[in-house]
Amino acid sequence: MAVNLQKSFSSLNEHLAKQFDGAGVHRSFTVPFVEGQPTADHVASVGQAAATAGGITGNLITSAHRAGGKGYGSGDGETAGHPVQKLKETVIPKDDENAKASILATQKHLNNIKSLLGDNDPTVQTAQSQLDLVKKTDGAGMNLFDFGVMLQQLVFAPLQAVARAHNDTKPTGPGYPKLSGPVAQSDDSAQPSGAAPAPDAGAAPAAPDASATPEAPAPQGQ
Repeated sequence: MAVNLQKSFSSLNEHLAKQFDGAGVHRSFTVPFVEGQPTADHVASVGQAAATAGGITGNLITSAHRAGGKGYGSGDGETAGHPVQKLKETVIPKDDENAKASILATQKHLNNIKSLLGDNDPTVQTAQSQLDLVKKTDGAGMNLFDFGVMLQQLVFAPLQAVARAHNDTKPTGPGYPKLSGPVAQSDDSAQPSGAAPAPDAGAAPAAPDASATPEAPAPQGQ
């Protein structure tokens, strides 16, 4: 089974945007995707919108195609900016369902990465440890900015590891072939909880581009 890292990272961002909206933090801007629009054009539109609303650094950016929509390359989604200062001033309450949903979406994305790199990859282990810590409180007491940045950033190093491993699967890459799912074990415990079955090398996804990394979530209009 192929693993769609773009889709699961998009879901993470979609849940964060919903959480910010639900907490009453009004968006600085929203830039819808346009069917067939080149990524560069969408990025330019986001930059123009942000320029009149505090700039890129003044907003926490989320970019997602809506769950159940047509996916990448379609108009079913948007890039949004929420003001950093307002996010910092908003604290997550106890038992917040939107926070729980954001954490679950992050776990699903990390599980997808695990199915490619394996549970023993050091970047995966570090990310899982960080996520396990926030699960203990479901983010209660954290401000929305710290919470959102943490969830986006903790998957960054594992995504880089996937990109490096993918490069090694190319005939021109060092160590070809390298990327495949974890070696199958004799019992069900070898499969990460909630993860898709490990794909074979032929089902490995393309290396995540800028649209699939936390530091540049906007370019998803390709």
